Amino acid sequence: MFKIPEDRANLGETGDQAAMDYNYERYKMSNYDLSRFDGPAAGEDLIDFKLTKLDGTEVSLSDYKGKWLVLETGSLTCPMFVKNIDPLREVKAKHPDVEFLVIYVREAHPGSRRGPSGDMAEKIALAKEMKESFGEHREILVDSVDGAMHQAYGAMPNMVYIVNPDGKVIYRCDWSFAKRIDKVLQDRASLHTEEHVRIVGAAPWITVPVCLKGGWDALWDLAKAMPFIAWAHLKQDAGMLFGKKFVHPADQAKQRAE
Repeated sequence: MFKIPEDRANLGETGDQAAMDYNYERYKMSNYDLSRFDGPAAGEDLIDFKLTKLDGTEVSLSDYKGKWLVLETGSLTCPMFVKNIDPLREVKAKHPDVEFLVIYVREAHPGSRRGPSGDMAEKIALAKEMKESFGEHREILVDSVDGAMHQAYGAMPNMVYIVNPDGKVIYRCDWSFAKRIDKVLQDRASLHTEEHVRIVGAAPWITVPVCLKGGWDALWDLAKAMPFIAWAHLKQDAGMLFGKKFVHPADQAKQRAE
């Protein structure tokens, strides 16, 4: 069963406003909120969205009903995503009945060479460049310019969702790693509720050339943000370690009101 997405107009936000806020021009840690993970959790129905193939044709996630799906978000300028491309070749080969899809989202580290997408043509062009530059072997579906699906699913740069043929999520995680994906696919009868993985980051020999796709300024933005990134991840890791889930202030207010 696939859920229908909420009408974005009900959120009090126009498409132009959403695109402007979502597609930041320069990276900083405040672009991401590690304290929340929107979207369907393990055991819940996948939310249906229309996406665009590299040839410009539209497709819906519900078109893949009846198949096992691995959905991973990424972009040309995301080192955490690029690190997975080669390791997932082996995982994909081990599970030929599974459809592996890349959902192309906003640029993780935009800069003077390649900035945020202004329209779908630009976003599709960046997705094609990513495929050619890094040898991406999975089908790529491009999210809307305002990131409708990405925002509904958690808005992190490199998330993963694993979905059964009935359209139910059996696993999701804020950061994607090939070994974890393989482990879940070997135990598909179970729900996997580990939504967070501690990370150090991608290796320097991946991070530097990938960020340079955005530009030297993109690499500099990441370097400047590293202390803030480390602190944000430390808080998140500590919360998970001690069994305390960090709750977004907006959600805290909603809970109090209820």
